[in-house]
Amino acid sequence: MKRSIIASALLAITLTSHAASTELVVGDQKGNARAVMTAAGELNNLPYELKWYEFPNAAPLLESLNSQHLDAGLVGDGPLAFAVAAGAKIRAVQASQYLGNGLLVKNNSPVHTIADLKGKKVATVKGSSGQNMVLNALHQAGLPDDSVNFVFTTPAEATLALDNGAVDAVATWEPYVSFAVAQSGDRIAIDGKDAPVSNYLVATDSAISAKRDALVDFRQRLIRARAWGVAHPQEYANGIASLLRLPDAVALSKVQRENNAPVEDYALIAQRQQAAIDTFARSGLIKPGLQASTLVDASFFNPSGAVKP
Repeated sequence: MKRSIIASALLAITLTSHAASTELVVGDQKGNARAVMTAAGELNNLPYELKWYEFPNAAPLLESLNSQHLDAGLVGDGPLAFAVAAGAKIRAVQASQYLGNGLLVKNNSPVHTIADLKGKKVATVKGSSGQNMVLNALHQAGLPDDSVNFVFTTPAEATLALDNGAVDAVATWEPYVSFAVAQSGDRIAIDGKDAPVSNYLVATDSAISAKRDALVDFRQRLIRARAWGVAHPQEYANGIASLLRLPDAVALSKVQRENNAPVEDYALIAQRQQAAIDTFARSGLIKPGLQASTLVDASFFNPSGAVKP
């Protein structure tokens, strides 16, 4: 009996030591996961070492994942499709509903519908959820993809281009949408709330294999934090305002527009991801044939949609 107790104690010490020696390196886009996890208190008492790196958008974050400098990161469905189509060995291990995309125009712009964009210049990040939103809207309206002229740039440069008249519209996401509306008086011509997409925690295949326990724990903390953010928008916005140095009203608008409620329904996630893949494939931006099942790791999700313990 005594030997059994001692053996159990030694096993517990070994497991604790192993967890403590694990290092999880996560890439974030400012105002995405780290802010809400901090505000919700989910980064306390971690059983592993956590290192964060901040990126301005998904492209450099995905490059770091592909080069194995990161174990995991936060990206949207469009960038994930582009990365995997290009050969990146990464998969989504957690998903949240994202409603924060938007097509911005100047307040006096004649653009009110997707049809009004015909022949216009639209600034966006190539392969982003913003471009996905525009292409999907064109498809739903029965318009060809070349109805608009995309100008590929960074999110910050895109809104500046709209301000100086170099482009007619900007397809972007938060906080750029709320900031442009509040500071420049821009108008949202197409609202992302009408076309929910996925915001992912993705991980490299090597991290899924070697650091699964840490990823599962981090994933659960992120799920709880996302749910807390939806239930406590003002408290979440206060943290975002400080982190991103945003006006309080812009921070609150960002939080409320994004939503970011966790989604555990694998079928729904796969459906939305396949729609993004098909949109880019139809436009010739990625090769056809890519399947959502290769991008989303079903083992981290419950088919029933219930949160996995």
